[in-house]
Amino acid sequence: MVLVKSLAGVRVLPKPVFAEQSDNYILSPEQIKFYEDNGFLVIKELIDFTSLYSYKQRFIQMCKGIVPVGNVRVIKEPTLVAQNLKPEEYINKIQELLYDDVFIQYGEHPRLLSVLSQFIGDDITAVNSMFINKPPGASRHPPHQDTLIGDDITAVNSMFINKPPGASRHPPHQDTLIGDDITAVNSMFINKPPGASRHPPHQDLFYFPFRPAEKIIGAWTAVDHVTVENGCLYAVPGSHKAAVLYQHQGKKDALKLYHGVDEEAIAPLDQRVHLEMSPGDTVFLHPYLLHGSGPNVSKNYRKAITFHFANSSCEYIDLRGTVQEHLAKEVEAHTVKMGFGELSYIDVWRLKSKQVKGVRSNL
Repeated sequence: MVLVKSLAGVRVLPKPVFAEQSDNYILSPEQIKFYEDNGFLVIKELIDFTSLYSYKQRFIQMCKGIVPVGNVRVIKEPTLVAQNLKPEEYINKIQELLYDDVFIQYGEHPRLLSVLSQFIGDDITAVNSMFINKPPGASRHPPHQDTLIGDDITAVNSMFINKPPGASRHPPHQDTLIGDDITAVNSMFINKPPGASRHPPHQDLFYFPFRPAEKIIGAWTAVDHVTVENGCLYAVPGSHKAAVLYQHQGKKDALKLYHGVDEEAIAPLDQRVHLEMSPGDTVFLHPYLLHGSGPNVSKNYRKAITFHFANSSCEYIDLRGTVQEHLAKEVEAHTVKMGFGELSYIDVWRLKSKQVKGVRSNL
């Protein structure tokens, strides 16, 4: 079962969804209402184990140099690099998955696209992608909106996350939410190692220079079992309803491009619920939702894959005078530092986007 732990310690079990293995997944009215009320929705076993295995193997192949990395961006956990570990143990993220033939299959997975079409429509653009390998001991991911290019990079924004143990505390359908033309705009494989730190509370919309928010959605799939101990996601239910984009501050250390809100004032501990998930379970996240992840205090890595998607009718906006202006300037300065030349913030996002369904227009 997918457990959502409530504020008072009572476990609330959303309607179990045992996804049939077909290319189409039809959301129930109850599921749509749950998303609208809470800002997130977990669907059990949405992604098949064959696909999950292929993502894991691709991660290992890239770590070992069996396949070329190409334009995919590999991010290392600085504290682990000096420990003479294997690459698959110190590489905690792979971003810009849009550029890899295997990882992009997640962003184009028919069951995922079926759900996305009901949320944001059929013209879909992938705008951010990531595989995360959270190592043991990794610290938490504070409440925030997700980072862009970091310091040790090889993609545009795709991620597979492998959170390591020990880390301290990221058929016919109804076009109901975001429309028909969908673009993938952010992708990542995350390998959260033991000891990996937390990701602070944030809103994903903070990173996106396009609107409207209602036509943007994040998808985050567990590749390993995800628990509180190894740094699962947490969310503040209903926090998206205010439709307010809060001030986000960057860290002053090497993770300065990680931004988070004032968690005591905006995302206090007693308002969070933890999302423990099994492999293949997928959570869909509203871009205004306050969420983050805890540290990996287990002895195992925690892997996940995540993409963001937008309806292709979304349009880029002028960030001058907004809470996002300082982020845009940080990223533009960082692209120069990394040798990418003088790219505008919008240029960066154009590179991070790929049409995955329907007609591409503005993104």
